[in-house]
Amino acid sequence: MSLRALQIVRSGLLAHQGAIDITSGNVANVNTPGYTRRRPHLSTFVPEPGHTGSGVQISTLVEFRNRYLDAQIRGVLTRQLGRQTDELLLQRLMALFGDSTEGGVSALFQRFFDAVQQVVLQPEDVALRELVLQRADQLASTFRRLGADIEAVRSELLGQAQQRVGELNRLLHQVAHLNAQRALVPEGSEAAIALADEQTRLVEQIARLIPVTATVDARGMINLAVAGHMLVSGVAVLSLQLRTLTTAAGEHHAQLWLHSPAGEAETELSLDDGELGRLLEHYNVTLDPQERSAAFSLPRQLDRFVAQWVERVNGIFSGGYGLDDGAAPPPGRRFFEGTRAATLRLSADVAARPRALPLSDKPGEPGNAVIAQRLLALAELPIFGDGQTPQGFIAGVMSCLGELLSAAQQQREWLQASFQQLQAQRQMLSGVNLDEEAANLVRYQKAYEAVARVGTVAASLLETLIRMGT
Repeated sequence: MSLRALQIVRSGLLAHQGAIDITSGNVANVNTPGYTRRRPHLSTFVPEPGHTGSGVQISTLVEFRNRYLDAQIRGVLTRQLGRQTDELLLQRLMALFGDSTEGGVSALFQRFFDAVQQVVLQPEDVALRELVLQRADQLASTFRRLGADIEAVRSELLGQAQQRVGELNRLLHQVAHLNAQRALVPEGSEAAIALADEQTRLVEQIARLIPVTATVDARGMINLAVAGHMLVSGVAVLSLQLRTLTTAAGEHHAQLWLHSPAGEAETELSLDDGELGRLLEHYNVTLDPQERSAAFSLPRQLDRFVAQWVERVNGIFSGGYGLDDGAAPPPGRRFFEGTRAATLRLSADVAARPRALPLSDKPGEPGNAVIAQRLLALAELPIFGDGQTPQGFIAGVMSCLGELLSAAQQQREWLQASFQQLQAQRQMLSGVNLDEEAANLVRYQKAYEAVARVGTVAASLLETLIRMGT
């Protein structure tokens, strides 16, 4: 028995103690998000020539990670957050119309035409004329509120997009910082795996915002790209900046630009999904009143309807006479002012002037209600929007929003189920199984105890040999 036996025992004790420590770390991190379980890989020391037997060592740590599965999860996350952003916005837009309440737009149109129908029967009744003006003012104020609320939501989306860009820049720089650390630690070490876990967590946060593509180089550094443009390459990182511009047609547009480390603009990014991508899409299209494409734009549709409504109503009233108009020609009074939802209001020609309301087509005839009858006929004329009545137009807008919302909800639910399935698969591969870890603890503990017994025997034999030589 030689001192070499004690060296072998020492290596065995250290290796199995290390294996116990690694297994204990797995158990301690059973509830840590993004933690990847480790396994020690034990290997023998290569014996010197002429010697038999050798010690054992933990040569590396094995991480249970599937990068293809990680990429699938990132892709689903991007689309899921995109649909969730769509869903939240569409719910807000539908709530603005309030058509499930008495104060909804459709209900206000009905109340307005009900008042007109009453004044048709008694056009000389000033109280009924005041009721028509009151209902018309309520309708106009509701459209102004709609226009202002939609513009407020649009401004809020721009603010959210700016916040997300700031968050994205912070995450990109954190990834580059982790890359610098990752290049300094050996592959298969505890530090390397811990850094890889943090890299995966950060990239998934980025994937919630933009559709990012991740690749890993030989040194373990993650490179990130979006829409064919590199964001992070090793320790080099580009920053993002959100710009707003106004086109010659008056269209406000938000653009996302890449900037070099020196602050110079590189190129414009076009995003098709993720939370940031959908925020920009809704700002630039869904809530843009000057949108030129055929895509759905809520304020554009409302403004076109209001312009048609004002033109039709004013065209009818321009040939009418009020109670005190006794001679031709007609005074040409207008009923509404404004060409957009945000500017619709009663005209000064009739506001607070019920007697001036031109309901007759002939002067000096208080009981004449021909103009009022023409106004009432608008309720059933399919001349607004794409051949719709006023209430039909509102119902059509609500139907369009409802269909978009339903599609977003269905896709979000499907993507959420897919994400949960992928997460379950990754948990089976990378997650900590307490039963398995308990079995490994027993196994490494028994091995440690066996090596310790060998050490006791080796020490006893060595002591005997020493005594024999004295």
